[in-house]
Amino acid sequence: MLHLPGLTFDHGEDIAALREAVQQFAASEIAPRAAEIDRTDQFPMDLWKKMGELGLLGIT
Repeated sequence: MLHLPGLTFDHGEDIAALREAVQQFAASEIAPRAAEIDRTDQFPMDLWKKMGELGLLGIT
C-alpha cells in the first residue's frame, strides 16, 4: 500500500473485497476470452449476465 503523509488510500475492507472479487472474475472469466473479445470486437453477453449476478453493473 502506498503511503504518503496526509493521504490515505485505504478504502476499507468492503472495497478491498470488491476489488479482489473483480480481479478474480477478470482473471477467470474475461482473460481467457480476451483474444476472442478483441478479434470480434464484441463483449460476450454471457459475461454481462455474470457481471450482473455479481452486482457489477449497478455499482453506485
